[in-house]
Amino acid sequence: MKIAIAGAGVAGSYLGCLLQKRGHKIEIFESSKKENHWAVCAWGASRHMLSKFSKEAGLNFDDYIFHVGKILRMALPNNIQEYLDLKGLVTYDKHKWEHDLLEGVKVTYGIKCIPETFPFNEYDYVIDCTGLHRTLLPKSKHDFIIPAYEYFVENIQGIEEFYVIGYKGARGYFWYFPLENGKGYVGAGDIDKKYYGIEEFFKLHPEARIVKKIGRPIRLAPPKRMEPFNCGNVIGAGESIGCVFPMLGEGIIPSLLCCDILLEILDKSNGKFDFKQYRKKVLQKFEYYDDVYRIVRLKMDGRLSTIKHIHLLMNMYRNMKKEEERFGFEVSFQKMTRLVNAL
Repeated sequence: MKIAIAGAGVAGSYLGCLLQKRGHKIEIFESSKKENHWAVCAWGASRHMLSKFSKEAGLNFDDYIFHVGKILRMALPNNIQEYLDLKGLVTYDKHKWEHDLLEGVKVTYGIKCIPETFPFNEYDYVIDCTGLHRTLLPKSKHDFIIPAYEYFVENIQGIEEFYVIGYKGARGYFWYFPLENGKGYVGAGDIDKKYYGIEEFFKLHPEARIVKKIGRPIRLAPPKRMEPFNCGNVIGAGESIGCVFPMLGEGIIPSLLCCDILLEILDKSNGKFDFKQYRKKVLQKFEYYDDVYRIVRLKMDGRLSTIKHIHLLMNMYRNMKKEEERFGFEVSFQKMTRLVNAL
């Protein structure tokens, strides 16, 4: 098949690599210029999962790891501190990982794909991997995005582990993710655009040098809220159809899980992609994300009750516990409850 992919981020580069290995003719179109193309997000995810995806693509994930985490420190409202034991949460060279996935794949940079001008009829299928922008699919009426930005920094001293600040009412969070040799990502996502923690971080670390500032809003709406997943011969994948864990704003692993579903359906297609089966499998895989999303929105609105909404909390816990390796940190009901109550 001849397949076009819009977007050369985590989903686009992974699909480009795997589809080409399967013998399809692949063209990727990326809106940013090659010299400006940068792998956004804090570059942190589960070592267990990324090792699996890397192996499928013919890469050794150990070659990309920057930092293997041991503890995640969480600062919560009212001076409450919580600590999570990490079980494979790492930071890695996401920029190089995506670059290596694209080795030998045809990528055209500096081209923004828009419905009015894109030559859909030249391809059997077009995959929308444009993430937040969702440029080739109809907009969702139920989308939910929070503003965010982050800094890629170097020369950081005195902080060598993952650090997060949770905002009151779950209205946002601050993060610091360590990379290597004093480098890291510091940022915040905040519905109220106050970004508490960023200014404070730089006051505590005047030695820090800012290498890059990145504005990158975060989608929290899960797949159930982001339909349709296709339009004509366009198939949505990854963050463009809401494959982001709402509590954390984490999209690397969900996007790649979504890509594997797309590949599975395409492998069985016999020349005709089964859109209904793809929709069914995506909604099944990420079904509990909608409960997590409801918890976040209820908390933001000040309406979450641990008694009234215990079914939502238990469903989130049970599913996260089953996928503990996928998250890369311990999943404890006691700590999860304390966290939800503290926010």
